[in-house]
Amino acid sequence: MAVPLREIQQVADLTLVPHVPVSPWRRRAVWAVATVVVLALGMILFSGGFPDSLTVDAARPFNAFSDWVITHQRTTPLFVDFLVPLKDGINAAVDHLVLQLERFTWLGVLVLAAAIAGVLAGWRMAVLTAAGFLAIGLLGLWEDSLHTLALVLLSVGVALAIGLPVGVLSARHPRLESVLRPVLDAMQTVPAFAYLVPLVLLFSIGTTAAMIATVIFALPPAIRLTSLGIRTVPETSIEVGEAFGSTSWQVLRKVQLPLAKPSIMLGVNQTIMMALGIIVIAATVGYPGLGLSVYQALQDLNVGAALAAGLGIVILAIVLDRVTHAWSERGRVRRGSTAIRVFGWSVSRRVGLIVAVLAVVAAIVIGRQVLRQQIFPTGWTVSIAGPVNTAVDWITRPDEAIGRITKHITDLGVNYALDPLRSLLLGLPWWMVCGGAAVAAWAASRRVGLAIASFLLIAAIGVFGVWDIAMDTLSQVIVAVILSVAIAIPLGIWSSQSDRVQRVLRPVLDVMQTMPQFVYLVPVIALFAVGRVPGVIAALVYALPPCIRLTDLGIRQVPAERVEAAVAFGATKRQVLRKVQLPLARPSILLGVNQTIMMVLSVVIIAALIGGGGLGLAVIQGLNHDPGRGMVAGICILLLAIVIDRITQAVGQPTARKAVGTEHRIGWLFGPSRMRGSAVQVGVQEIAMDPREEEA
Repeated sequence: MAVPLREIQQVADLTLVPHVPVSPWRRRAVWAVATVVVLALGMILFSGGFPDSLTVDAARPFNAFSDWVITHQRTTPLFVDFLVPLKDGINAAVDHLVLQLERFTWLGVLVLAAAIAGVLAGWRMAVLTAAGFLAIGLLGLWEDSLHTLALVLLSVGVALAIGLPVGVLSARHPRLESVLRPVLDAMQTVPAFAYLVPLVLLFSIGTTAAMIATVIFALPPAIRLTSLGIRTVPETSIEVGEAFGSTSWQVLRKVQLPLAKPSIMLGVNQTIMMALGIIVIAATVGYPGLGLSVYQALQDLNVGAALAAGLGIVILAIVLDRVTHAWSERGRVRRGSTAIRVFGWSVSRRVGLIVAVLAVVAAIVIGRQVLRQQIFPTGWTVSIAGPVNTAVDWITRPDEAIGRITKHITDLGVNYALDPLRSLLLGLPWWMVCGGAAVAAWAASRRVGLAIASFLLIAAIGVFGVWDIAMDTLSQVIVAVILSVAIAIPLGIWSSQSDRVQRVLRPVLDVMQTMPQFVYLVPVIALFAVGRVPGVIAALVYALPPCIRLTDLGIRQVPAERVEAAVAFGATKRQVLRKVQLPLARPSILLGVNQTIMMVLSVVIIAALIGGGGLGLAVIQGLNHDPGRGMVAGICILLLAIVIDRITQAVGQPTARKAVGTEHRIGWLFGPSRMRGSAVQVGVQEIAMDPREEEA
């Protein structure tokens, strides 16, 4: 059959005329120039800031409620019959647990912790636990660590008692899961610091507010990971159980829970670490422990004492993290099987339990009857506060090299980043800032609803009367995020291209992710004194690990056959990375950016403790003497966090509007150019067509 001449000509055109991709940089330059012009005109033609005529005194009702609580907490049934008994019960439970730990004596607690770690995670974890608790005692932090450990144990117990059943129900009832999702999103979006203000209004300062805030903050990972583990159990395993006549309860207990154990144990690990992180922050409401030691030392600018208490927190965090992680990796062990191996010897689980119990009892008896020493002997302790303070004084002297360098970095950060950005945000009209958030939301999601919500939520911050300090916080967040992403993504790419680099970075990132966010303030303040720059640097360091890890993970998970296809077309290593691996790894990278932004926000809020100012300072003032203003600041932190979180999450999701055919946008992180088919096809096509690329 003859082929029409017109179709032959179309085929010839497609064959002979290569498709040269349009560079996105011209469009980016146009948008950048337009943005600068609009900002300049806005600052020239309109007055900046938020008008006072649109603000409301949102703190007044909260202060009135605080006064009402003080007046009626001994007469109102809500307090007399529920809140006060709850407060007394929690205080009594924590005090009783601390008292029991003290009665066990320091030797008994040390052996008990090591025995539990050995039974659950192996003898190596037992040695690590014993060494960690001994180091805490040698640093003179034994009593403070008992208070911290007691609240961690009770808070994690309550969080797991609630989170595990709710996670199971969520996995088995999709409607409940859809209801819980936005609630858990909000709980994880709010920085931990903001939880304390409403709880102080109801329970005043002390143990109860600290514990309830800890439970709320540590609850989401227990629910989410339990639900995820059960929902990812293969359907075939469930069908096999049902085929043998198992009931729904038996399938859950015998099939789903055992197969979901790795995910559930990961949830337990994350719950413990999040509980430990916020308990340190709970020192701001007066709970004793390691966090209070750090908090008081930072207020007195006693870097040595703060570092010592911070080391205790880090040791406790590492021990808890390593033990729970090793426990989660242990396989299921049947009764009577050899579950414990010590130096090549196989010991049955039952014998190991008996030996552990006998060792704990013997340690308690020796501590009470022989040593007669409940707390750690003071003669064995070593103080590092004096030498550290001497070293810090020498380092920060203006005439020393390190002092000059840190002062120069501080001046650069303030004069060329923080101050100009804050002045820009305050100099712009409020509607331009809100409009910028709306435009960013629409560009990321193509959803009008998210754009309108972003505009209204940012505007609400101004209505509440905290516009200036919110812009101060936002400027610190933006600077810290830009620096974090600029460092983390190249490191993640480097790690993905080299197994040796990944092995070197892995333990460093493990330690960085294990340390509570509060601890990062200590070494930074030792080098940079107080102010906004130390807060930004602490936020930068704290937020690096997730972006590095997820960039590395996303690139390594690119299918090998797609990389091989690009190499077969003659692509260099650089071309494969830029045009194949990075586009395909984009969702993972953007998830890392999202996590980095939220972690930066949480640390920038806490940085108010070392002079960071902003909304965090208003929260601290609210905890001390102005609950209304602190509550308003906490709400504004929530609003700011929701907007930032939703926009950054939307960037990593495919847009709702699709172009003609199979074209779709790959997003504004990697450029607005349109792509046909899969990323590897476009990457190979561009590699073959672009004559500007040279061999690496």
